Amino acid sequence: MADVMMALGEYRFSINSAALQSISETHSWRWADHNVAGSKPRSQYVGADLSAIRLQGTIYPYFRGGLAQTDKMKAEGDQGKPLRMIDGLGKDWGLWTVRQLQVDKSKLWMKGVARKVEFTLEIKEYPQDLA
Repeated sequence: MADVMMALGEYRFSINSAALQSISETHSWRWADHNVAGSKPRSQYVGADLSAIRLQGTIYPYFRGGLAQTDKMKAEGDQGKPLRMIDGLGKDWGLWTVRQLQVDKSKLWMKGVARKVEFTLEIKEYPQDLA
């Protein structure tokens, strides 16, 4: 499957199904502020937060991919378990949990069938125990 851009669990993003247009990563760190009498609060580093990724893409159902692509993405999220993500170069990104799927259908045609489907899939990392 040389055209695979990214795999999340059993779902494959590709030019022939759901073509990814952008991948956005968010990394953050947690700090706790403690009040100190007569002074400004003191900050204490608590640790890294879960990294998040937003996958955005487009599907043209009548060109390639079919109408069921976002249903397949939703089915991966409905499993309620961490999913392994591997990119098209073979890099293992580890385990991730599906947090949100947004689907926008446009260019509606006969019977309300979309000719263009845009999606945004938000996932968060699922850290594995270091022990």
